[in-house]
Amino acid sequence: MSNTYTPNTQLAMPAAGDRNWNVAVNGNAAVLDALAPLGALAVTTTEVPSATLNVRVAPGAYMRQDGTIAVYAGSALSTLTAAATVYLYLDLTNSGALATSTSGFPATPHVRLATVTTAASSIQSITDARVAFQVLGAFADGVNLTFGTSVGTQIGTAANQKLAFFGKTPIVQPAMGAATAGSSYTANEQAMLQNVYNAVRNLGLGS
Repeated sequence: MSNTYTPNTQLAMPAAGDRNWNVAVNGNAAVLDALAPLGALAVTTTEVPSATLNVRVAPGAYMRQDGTIAVYAGSALSTLTAAATVYLYLDLTNSGALATSTSGFPATPHVRLATVTTAASSIQSITDARVAFQVLGAFADGVNLTFGTSVGTQIGTAANQKLAFFGKTPIVQPAMGAATAGSSYTANEQAMLQNVYNAVRNLGLGS
């Protein structure tokens, strides 16, 4: 009888009595290893069973803070601290470089990889800490956004990019004009105030 296959990842399921199971098993291993949620940025020991304090990190893609995609090339060898709990992560404050800590994951921007428990001269366990999927479309209630204090953050990088708030139809940057208020209230000041009023309402910042 011929193999059947699982519906999602097409893993081979040899029939009873089939020979050469190694072909199907090896093929399944290759399929699983190639799946990004399993293989990308995976932390493993450099030998099985572990006989050193070395781990390797597989190459893989991750998302930067600005929403762009970066690729980590992988690390063939990383020697960890002995007799400790070691936290492995990509440091986004240092161009996504591989970093370790024995005190926990940092509060600064980073991509979590794994928590590794080491003995005196070997790896005892590896706990995967990767986040395989990112939920897009909405923020959960109570989520706050933290921005940098050096360069700052723009919401919209060009005047023709459309924005709006509180259910209003997005618009481009409102034209406020280059008028300058005088010392007394005239039609000039009235026009300026009207422009501000219109912009606030059109953006949805006021009803």
